Amino acid sequence: MSRDYRDPLYGFITVDEIEQRIIDSIYFQRLRSINQLGTTFFVYPSAMHSRFEHSLGTLFVVDKLFDAIFSKPGATEVFGWDKNTYQMNKKMLRLAALLHDLGHAPFSHAAEDLFPYKDGSDKRYSHEDYTYRFIAGTEIATLISSALGQDVPQKVAEIASERALDKDIAFLSELLTGDFGADRIDYLIRDSYHLGVQYGRFDVHRLLNTLHVRLNEEKEGPEIAVESGGLHTIEAFLLARYFMFVDVYYHKTRRIFDQHLSDFLRLCLPEGCFPENLDEYLLWDDHRVMFMLQKSKYENKIAELLVFRKHYRVAFETGDHPEYHELERFDWLKDTLGARFGEKVKFDEAKKSPYRFKAPLISVKVNGAYKPIQRR
Repeated sequence: MSRDYRDPLYGFITVDEIEQRIIDSIYFQRLRSINQLGTTFFVYPSAMHSRFEHSLGTLFVVDKLFDAIFSKPGATEVFGWDKNTYQMNKKMLRLAALLHDLGHAPFSHAAEDLFPYKDGSDKRYSHEDYTYRFIAGTEIATLISSALGQDVPQKVAEIASERALDKDIAFLSELLTGDFGADRIDYLIRDSYHLGVQYGRFDVHRLLNTLHVRLNEEKEGPEIAVESGGLHTIEAFLLARYFMFVDVYYHKTRRIFDQHLSDFLRLCLPEGCFPENLDEYLLWDDHRVMFMLQKSKYENKIAELLVFRKHYRVAFETGDHPEYHELERFDWLKDTLGARFGEKVKFDEAKKSPYRFKAPLISVKVNGAYKPIQRR
């Protein structure tokens, strides 16, 4: 039995019985209490949407993307899929899209530096690691395997967490989490809609209609490509992402609120990090953290900074495209002020440059020949 969810972007999103059972689980319902944009609502008041609706939206987009690509002549021949394989891969991709954000911590990316270290390693777990574990090692796996087969939860987990080794599964993961995947398509459109900004928008219908799959003989595997008529849409998509990073995701006030929140949680969490145990981790969401902040706002200095918006102010920042002398000055200030004031001063460097993205893995079809998008 299917069910429809009304969505402000896409109208109705239809899910099937197994998807609905997963949505009803405690693991997925937790996403209602995980804000999509973390502490951004302190800057953009309407940024109150959650990972719950983003996950539903990603399912909708990946379904349309899959259909658009495989409706093109010769698409299934690239993989050699029969009808049953085609249908199973579509089901797995939809499930992976629905579940791809299960592992997010409270306020999404704001406190990702508080994930525990992996045993015997200097690397921390990531939200993708938790997503993989939720899909492959909980009641979610039982729900999926009982409906689709014992090996399916593992494949769904690999698609959702970008761990696929099999070429077909890796391609499905690319449709979900890649440079032009459903995850990015939905969050750019959804975030710009809820924030009331225009620069995160692009022609998603044109994008879907011009994407296709081809066999890359050099890589000995399939890859996503775009018709030359979709080139301007691809450029609009990249510009939308650029401006969303500059003006929203890397907004200076949001960044300092993320740091304050991380400092607060470090004091509250056992051993200063989120629990590795999934049942314990499941109990941590935005509502719990907000309750703790409100409860301690008069006794805890960091809670006071957050609740009463007494956050640290910017003393120095580089431009969007910093010159060498700006970076040199930043490094000098970081060393000098850090040595003098310690924790009383905060430094923030973007881990992902908004103006120097990794080259997108897509080719453009021009006059019957394929060229990397950078060389078209």
